[in-house]
This record gives sequence, C-alpha cells and structure tokens, in this order.
Amino acid sequence: MVRVVPKEVSEETLRADIERYKEIALELGASACEIIPADWVSVDERVRLKCFVPRCPRVGESPNCPPYTPGTDEVRRALIKYQWAILFKINVEPLSDYLISQSRTPAERRRILHYHRKTNEVVSELEGLAFRDGYYLAMGFGGGSCKDYLCNGLVCQFLDSGRCRLPLRARPAMEAMGINVFELITRVGWEVYPLTYAEEDPSSIPCAISVGIVFIH
Repeated sequence: MVRVVPKEVSEETLRADIERYKEIALELGASACEIIPADWVSVDERVRLKCFVPRCPRVGESPNCPPYTPGTDEVRRALIKYQWAILFKINVEPLSDYLISQSRTPAERRRILHYHRKTNEVVSELEGLAFRDGYYLAMGFGGGSCKDYLCNGLVCQFLDSGRCRLPLRARPAMEAMGINVFELITRVGWEVYPLTYAEEDPSSIPCAISVGIVFIH
C-alpha cells in the first residue's frame, strides 16, 4: 500500500521500515544484508579513475558509466545527506562463473551477467518499496554495466536517441559513482578478493560476490 508522504518520519517507523527492507532483500535472493550508517560509505576519486586506468571496455558506452555519471564531488555532497543505507551481497556460486577469461562462450558470459542482473533487480525492488513508503529520495546502485545486464551488449539506445530501453531499471554501478566498494565490504566484515588473475590459481579464491546498496533517508 502506498503511503502519504509524511512531513517527518519517526525513528521508530524508519527503523522498522529499514529492517523490513533488509528481510525483503534476503527473500529476494541476497546472501547477506546489513543496515549501515550512510557515512560508512566513502566516495573516492581513485575508484572512478579505475574505470579509465586500465580502461574498462564499457567506459563511455552508457549514461550509467563514466564519463557520464556525476562527478565525485556531486556524489559526495548528495550521499552525506543520507542517514542509513542497506548493503547486500549475492554469493557467486559456482565460483567458476566469475573467473576472468578473454575466451568465454556466450553461455558463460550470460552466467556472469546473471549475478549483476539479480543484484540490480534487488536494488530496484528495494528502492521502489522505499519510494512507495514515502522515502521519495531513496536511491540505489548495483554492479556492472546496464548495457550488458539489461541490453545484452546492444548499442545504448539512450546515447543513440535519448530514449533508454529500461529507464526504471538501468542504474550506475557503485564504482561508477566513485564508491569505494572494497573498503565498505571489509568494514562490514565480508570477504572480498581481486578476481582479475583468479584463473592463474583458482584455489586461492574461496568466494566471489556481487554487491548492491540502497540509501534510504
């Protein structure tokens, strides 16, 4: 049920709502979920720069990737106004689905994109629930390029014609907004590993995760 937007939200109501969103994230398939103070999130220029050095193949290919995403100063000024966020992860199982390779088959690439797609589905659902509950400034970010997990690598229709195919589902990755995801993950106590060279020694990588976040209030 859609609520009337209140002039103020009590701490009791806010906490109850956020706890409910956490449970819904788990019901939707999140492997773990934490309610965190929004000021735990660090925005770092170096994170966004990593999209360019070494250059990600998706840079400049959608409006949700740099250089089109907001600059880090703008993101930092916006996020500091939030009080709480919901951070969740989805475990990649089997781990082999996430190992980096330049010679993947189309079927293997689809398995990788499944995790980004699922993460962004949870982000979109939580953000929509919060919006309907009156938290009209709720905002979420996922992982990966929307060009891949929503449009299967097709030319971005927004950049081509100004009309996004799926405007309510397409969103930037956390990293594209300059959020230091690795730092945040370790702060909540989850394990994270650099996977770029995992195929050299797969046994050295015990897990992989896909991460999303929704800022509530």
